Amino acid sequence: MIMRDKLKDIDYWNRYISMMNEIEERSLTKLNKGLIAKDRINISKQARVYSCLTIISAKYSAGYPPQELKQDLIHAINLTDESWDGTGEIYYKGRYLKQLSLSSYDEMLWMLSLGYLLDIPDKYIHILTNVIDRYQAKDFLLEFLIRAKIKERQPIMEESYERFFGIPNIFSSLRQAIIEVDKENAETLVDQFITKEWYKGHKDSGWYNNHKNDHHDVYCGYWCFEAAAVVKIMRLNDSNFKDCQYYPKDLINV
Repeated sequence: MIMRDKLKDIDYWNRYISMMNEIEERSLTKLNKGLIAKDRINISKQARVYSCLTIISAKYSAGYPPQELKQDLIHAINLTDESWDGTGEIYYKGRYLKQLSLSSYDEMLWMLSLGYLLDIPDKYIHILTNVIDRYQAKDFLLEFLIRAKIKERQPIMEESYERFFGIPNIFSSLRQAIIEVDKENAETLVDQFITKEWYKGHKDSGWYNNHKNDHHDVYCGYWCFEAAAVVKIMRLNDSNFKDCQYYPKDLINV
């Protein structure tokens, strides 16, 4: 395997993947033995969704073939279906708004993007779509990714945002790209998004600057899967940004 992320060495990646797999196995064992309180089961499964996504990112960073990421993604999607209970919604002034927190939004965005890039069966995209519909969280970028796989999906006319909390702003250039009719303009917008805005825009995320943590193995790679998905869906020319450290370029040709 040829590593795609050189911020860490192969020993680190092997150790990280092994550690996360052990955490997943322990969590599953506890669940199967009834050692997790009923009111904590969904929370445990939600944590496992994130663990699955970090394993995917770490495997990709380490150089695993893209096809070897599929089962981890399917596992994450199934766990999402079992555990998503609205906790990803924003609690604001005494009520839940029908929109996602940035962390929940990122997870949904990564799963939909990877679902398209890895060409997983449509039934798993339907699972994610049902979860989104269940909580009436309407977002143009999520819908763009869904409709790339589920052609019969009806477009939404408006989003469900009542308070913005950063999400549309962080993804502004990518959101503009998906409605741009001129491909060169769309390519410029994606270039701007991935090279200048994506990482900086996530400065409040838990994973930001994780590569600088010298005390714990918490870094799983920085990959903007959504940019690659948009490039592949729109058949854009990525030559100007294909070597960006955040761009998972070989997923375009899976």
